Amino acid sequence: MKKIMFALCFWLLGIVFAKAQTIYVNGQSLNAIRNVNYITIKAEKAWLATKLSVFLDYGQGNSPREQEVTDANRKPLFFNSKVEIFNLMDRQGWELVDTYEEIKEGKTFILHIFKRKILPRVK
Repeated sequence: MKKIMFALCFWLLGIVFAKAQTIYVNGQSLNAIRNVNYITIKAEKAWLATKLSVFLDYGQGNSPREQEVTDANRKPLFFNSKVEIFNLMDRQGWELVDTYEEIKEGKTFILHIFKRKILPRVK
């Protein structure tokens, strides 16, 4: 009985962990978006916030709502640090290739460019 309960716990933990690894942008799973091999990520901490919000651009538009990283239910995902974001992107199959600064409306942002590690086959 203990073995069955132990196996069930690991199975449930695996399901929860697998779901937590999938990120969505503009209502689509990042890994399901085809013909996108480069993306930029911007992480921001809102005023008085303790965690980072992440915005991902693959060419879909400029509004924060279209770029915010969410879960499957379109609830924003929050991160403790950029390293947590980078590790998640690595697990998703993306590689950090460059970082640059962008000044917009007098505010400086740091953007990170990621490249898909394994390019999808073109049909």
